Amino acid sequence: MSDAWKLFPFPTIADDSLSDGSLFEVHADCRRCPTRECTLDETTENGAPRQCRFGLTYARIDRDRVLAGVVAPDLPNPTTRTKRRIRLERNRHVSSARVRRSVDVVRALGPGVVDSFEAGREVALAAVKSDPEMQRAVAAQLRRDAENDLNQSHDFMQMVKLVKGYAEALLRERLPKLSPEDAAEQLHNEGAIYFATQLMVLKMDSLQYINELNRAAGGESTFGVHPLVLKYKRIYDWTAKQKKLRIFLGSTHRQVHYNGHAIGTLIQALLDNMVKYAPARSEASVEFTELAHSVEVRFRSLGPRIEEDEVLGIFMPKVRAKAARVAESAGQGIGLAAAKQISDSLHLGLACAQDAIEDATFPGFYMTTFRFELVTSG
Repeated sequence: MSDAWKLFPFPTIADDSLSDGSLFEVHADCRRCPTRECTLDETTENGAPRQCRFGLTYARIDRDRVLAGVVAPDLPNPTTRTKRRIRLERNRHVSSARVRRSVDVVRALGPGVVDSFEAGREVALAAVKSDPEMQRAVAAQLRRDAENDLNQSHDFMQMVKLVKGYAEALLRERLPKLSPEDAAEQLHNEGAIYFATQLMVLKMDSLQYINELNRAAGGESTFGVHPLVLKYKRIYDWTAKQKKLRIFLGSTHRQVHYNGHAIGTLIQALLDNMVKYAPARSEASVEFTELAHSVEVRFRSLGPRIEEDEVLGIFMPKVRAKAARVAESAGQGIGLAAAKQISDSLHLGLACAQDAIEDATFPGFYMTTFRFELVTSG
């Protein structure tokens, strides 16, 4: 379908895919754009020309694709950057009326040409859900992408660990009788460096579980569920405090027998998701329900809307719900994918559920629960 868009006169963008038009190639600045905010604009009516922060004109075609990288010289209230492009990029001039007319024409051809969000997504998701071969193919491609990320991050990981070592040395020098975690909680500047590097190391460790399917198995030991969750909560408390997010931790004395690093990575991913997306000044919780031979762990917090057909996708590498991308621009969609990989390997049943009604205090946010279950030992 992407080849058909080369017949459209102007360049288009759909997710991370850029297509040249028949009259204009993709603008070099669109290829380099760090945000592609034009693809996240879901409020503008289809076909209405708008100016992006870099001064280029875009217009929404449907919920998946935008026309981008032209310069409409007749836009009302042009920004300084737009005025500069109008002056210097005359070869990119396209009137607002022509932009709107081109979108209207292609939309009139129907979903077979537009490949609209409504027509295409249900077919694709149904195929992924029902076809094991397609599931394996998607997973294999995403793992190859993750392997590239892992190889590229090796040198950066070494640097992060070096900085973490320096931070620990500073903490020992200032408060030699305390553990690094306790000292970091008492020293603001040194603690900020320590916890920031801790988070970097934890997040980059997640890549290992995307790339190495069997890494979660083996190396088992017996440990308490509550102490492990508390360990990672303490690391995230520093970040949570910056946005005045209160995280309540329940209690359980149950012990389990698993690979502790793998379970820790799963817990870290859910805490990271919680702290990243919960609104400032809200409350979140980690709760435990003790069953006959297991303990259920639930991470509950407010989060942006997850559409029903996006639940499957949020556990895939580099895939994030659209509302999450609007609420938080940062994020690679790796943490939850690693958590799901670990859960599937160890049969933990990681799942996500969300209330249908938005929160009364924080409009646009919904109570979201991630849960998994650990078999208890003894």
